[in-house]
Amino acid sequence: MMPSDEKLGRVGEMNVPLLWIVTWIVLATSAMADDLYRPDVTFVPDADRQVELEKLIAIETPSEQQYLTQIALEKPDIFARQLRRAREILRIGGEHSAISTRLKAEGFYSPDTQSVLKAFVLSLHPDDAINRSHVMNFVMRMNDRTGVWKYLLDETGKLDDYAALECAPNQAPTELLGAPEHQYVMQVAHPNMELSLWRFDVKEAITYPIATATETTVGTYRFIDRFGTELGMLNREDLAMQLPTGDVLQCQKVEASIMRAYQDHRRELILSERQL
Repeated sequence: MMPSDEKLGRVGEMNVPLLWIVTWIVLATSAMADDLYRPDVTFVPDADRQVELEKLIAIETPSEQQYLTQIALEKPDIFARQLRRAREILRIGGEHSAISTRLKAEGFYSPDTQSVLKAFVLSLHPDDAINRSHVMNFVMRMNDRTGVWKYLLDETGKLDDYAALECAPNQAPTELLGAPEHQYVMQVAHPNMELSLWRFDVKEAITYPIATATETTVGTYRFIDRFGTELGMLNREDLAMQLPTGDVLQCQKVEASIMRAYQDHRRELILSERQL
């Protein structure tokens, strides 16, 4: 049986015509590929935002963490104002009890949430004007109780493509025909080798992380999303991703450079359509 690491490192099988097309795309876009997309850790597509909101709204008795996440996703500009006021409270300082009381008045009640808030404020540059991106940064920190997202939020180290996965329910797609929401580029961070899954948004020319690995074993990767919930468990041998719903995404390996070239091509098509 082929070792799992070797299997993950092997290019997925593609037919000859598609390979010629992809080769042309790689050659045509290699000069601009680095600039065509920019990474954005805090970007959330509208569809993903709506799905998360619906899950949170359905909770009868939300925790403080869930409630604040809902408000931040539903009314990010209002939440940004709350963060700006909380930042000013921390800047002015004073007795610990007085600071805590003023933070509660702004909606940050528990000691844990206030601790996250303080760490978030310390991560900001003094000249940063808190905006929607900062709101999502705070939400990610608040939902990340074990610190697995810290390496991406702090923007330290280097990220390299490790592999690309294309998945579909129950059966692996062929010839890059899977739904965009099931097309991932796996990136590995140096020097600590943390692994994250990223997607492409061709309209915004952005790549954004949807999950990071919280547990790695000989046979599996366990991924958690930016809201602290499990995305799925990827079997490293057969590339099946078990979802919390019980559904299975069957994935196939695609060379990361090919996936990027394919997304570059999709981006070029959108730009061409806009010019017509």
